[in-house]
Amino acid sequence: MMRWAAILYAWFMLAPAQAAEIAIALTDDRVEVDTGFSGARLTLFGAVSGVEAPAANASVDIVSVIRGPATQFQIRRLLKRGPIWIPGNTHAIKDAPGLYLTNANRPITDIAPLPDQAAYHLGTDFLIIDATQDHDETPDVAPDGAQASAHAELFAKAFVTEAEDAGLYRDRIGGVEFKKGALFTITVDLPANTPVGKYSVAVYLYQDGVLLGRDEAELVVNKVGIERRIFDLAHNQPVTYGILCVVISLFAGWMAALAFRKS
Repeated sequence: MMRWAAILYAWFMLAPAQAAEIAIALTDDRVEVDTGFSGARLTLFGAVSGVEAPAANASVDIVSVIRGPATQFQIRRLLKRGPIWIPGNTHAIKDAPGLYLTNANRPITDIAPLPDQAAYHLGTDFLIIDATQDHDETPDVAPDGAQASAHAELFAKAFVTEAEDAGLYRDRIGGVEFKKGALFTITVDLPANTPVGKYSVAVYLYQDGVLLGRDEAELVVNKVGIERRIFDLAHNQPVTYGILCVVISLFAGWMAALAFRKS
């Protein structure tokens, strides 16, 4: 950690004083997930130049966005039919980030103007979620028009709420700490259900509502051990994986039958 901090600090101290800039580095750009994975703490080191040191400048703000790999989800709404509840039609959530975490030293709405929030998707309220109804099913509403658009927006908001409840989406005020001089750190807690894949990490530097600079890094989350072997088998050889699951299920059932027969 101290090595990254020293590199960033030296780079900015030697750089000529020009327009404001920001640079970040991860303490570890790879997270390994095994059977005992219960979450991880990620630390970003950063430094700024061209403005007064953040620690002494109350008008300097930092926003970080960690965006996971695009993932497909499905969501259904429960419908009441008489005395019972039944699942409604399937809505596919296409290319939504598998994980979306923001950190800021104060509320993003107080840092960035609305056009920036929309352009850079700063916060869950500005995520673009495509909720499309499965065309193989009878539509819940008319297939086009304002009603269908409002219906899709309703499912998109419901999906974001479910993702927030699962810890996959989160807007957090905090985790940003201004250090001495031009340095700062951002601490992010990854949940236990963090999906595997490549992540983008973006950090934005604002002053008095004006974007001064941004920098990006890449993070990779990989499965290791037996988890990795099962993951590779399921994705690279799905037929073999399916047959193996059936065989294991039959063997487990046979062993259970033997155990009950003896008792």
